[in-house]
This record gives sequence, C-alpha cells and structure tokens, in this order.
Amino acid sequence: MIKTQLRTQPSIAVRAARSGQRSLRSRVVRVQAAADVSKLQAEFGIPDAVEVVEGRGGLPTVVLKHACGATAEVVLFGGCVTSWKQSSGDEVLYIRPDAKFDGSKPISGGIPHCFPQFGPGAMQQHGFARNLEWEVSSTSADPNPDNPDPEVQIVLTQNDYTKAMWPHNFVVAYTVRLHGEELHTDMRVMNMNQSDSFSFNGALHTYFEVSDIEKAKVNGLKGLTYLDKTVDPENPAKKVEDRDAMMFAGPVDSVYLGSSGHVSLDVGTGAAVSIDSSNWSDAVVWSPWTSMEACYREFCCVENAQFEPVSLGPGETWRATTTMKVVDL
Repeated sequence: MIKTQLRTQPSIAVRAARSGQRSLRSRVVRVQAAADVSKLQAEFGIPDAVEVVEGRGGLPTVVLKHACGATAEVVLFGGCVTSWKQSSGDEVLYIRPDAKFDGSKPISGGIPHCFPQFGPGAMQQHGFARNLEWEVSSTSADPNPDNPDPEVQIVLTQNDYTKAMWPHNFVVAYTVRLHGEELHTDMRVMNMNQSDSFSFNGALHTYFEVSDIEKAKVNGLKGLTYLDKTVDPENPAKKVEDRDAMMFAGPVDSVYLGSSGHVSLDVGTGAAVSIDSSNWSDAVVWSPWTSMEACYREFCCVENAQFEPVSLGPGETWRATTTMKVVDL
C-alpha cells in the first residue's frame, strides 16, 4: 500500500517567521500543526504501520510501527528521527534534556541532519536542514502481510531562506524504514540547477543512549587516520587510531577518515549498536564530556559523515544509506 504526494508549500517555521508575530508564534504554530497533522494522516497514514501525530511540542511527527513491536518516530521539523525503540520498548537513541521541541532551534538528539555543511563554515553551524520543516512525499508498508516494513520518505527543497545562505536549487530525499527491529536510512541529494554545479558535505549526527560514557566503546576504527578536533577545531591534529576499541576518558571530537562502512557501539549493557553504511565516507565520534555536566554520561554520538565536499553537476544525484541494529555481545 503506497501513498505518494510531492508538495513545496512554505514550512511552518518559515511562515511564522515571515508573519513577524513572534508573540503569537507558539499558538499559531500549534494550530497550524494540528491542521497539518490531520491532513497528513488522511493522505499518508497506513493502519497499524504508519501514523502522523502531534508529537512533542505539537510538532508533526511520523510514527512507524513494525508488527514485531519496534517503532521509530520522525519529526518533520528538521527531518529528525527522535526515537527508535526495540520490540522490548527499549530506546536506542538519546534526546538531550535541553532539547527544544518548539521550532526555535534544531532538536538536540536523535538523528539530526547536517546539510549542506558539516560543522562551522560559511553558513550556520551544520547547515540549515536541521531547522527547517521537511515535507512527507510518500509512505509505504511492504505488501508482504507477514512482515510489512513501514517506511516514510520526506523531502527538503530550496526556498528563500536557504537561498540566502546557499544559492542553489536542490532536493534532499530521506527515507526511514523499519525492517524488523532494524532502522534503515536512505539519503539522496539531487542538484536541480539548470547549469550550475554545487558542493556540499554533511552527516547524520546520531545520538545513542549508553549506560555510562566510561563503559561505552566504539569498535571498527583501528588503523584509521582521524582528525582530533578537541583542542583546536580549526587546525585539528591528524592521528592514527591504534586502539582495538575507542573508549571515553574525556571530551572527544574525532573525524575518522575513510571508514570501512561498519562500526559498532558497545553501550555498556551487554549489547551494541551495529552501524553499516554505504557511501558515507567517514565516521565521527563525539562526546561533550563535562561541558554538558547534566547529561554527558548518558550518551555519545557516533555519526555517519561525508567530511570532504561532494560536487554535483546539474541533474546529478548523491546517495548514501545506513543500517542500524542492536546485537547482543
């Protein structure tokens, strides 16, 4: 069962900003969100598989439900996966306690997007994709009645806000799917310019919950060259990872170049998150340590990244995928 529609209407956040009525912004967004949720559910909801609801802060959220009991939630603001639960109900991702769900800033947690810029640069930190409203373009559930895979595809396109920072026509199509308890993502970037090329880099800035940061370990990085940005992000030291398992004993901000496509995070409970990727060229590991005293022990970020810029000519497409699953150790 597939329902498809492409739309390019202005986002909730953009409409509210243009109105200039900041004192009424929260109420306006809440009312609009409720209307949008009702319409989106009618167009894209699939019984027992895909539901569009008012999520935290009233933000429109797509909930994927697998027959095995696993679930995932995708907030349209920022196109951010904010929850991925196993059939046991155990949460895999992490939302920071300071996260805002009112559209005032990117959501701090889950799987935020970094696009079309990773880190600091010519535009705002990590680009604009994480603080714009994405549009639902399709939902589906595999027709196999014994094991349907709920899926949503969301899209982001240029508007006046993005063109003020990055003067290009583009489409980003992002698909999130549950295959049993596994979480799959598929991201495509398309250059829609008539004659101009553009360059971008990016990442899936994934926050994972851990039992304690000092018990967490990242495997699959040994032998890789990495950029250690903890001391000087503008001039990172280049090092080679010689540990069988990378562990946390202080702040970490490392970009591992040429990742093999497989890493795993031992979360300290006797389980690990296995992360397989295709065409994400690099991996990033980040922990703020005591600069976030209230929560640093509860999470770390293990990110799929494209650190070096990708150049796309008119009509060209770049694509990268991930498969994440929880495994027993």
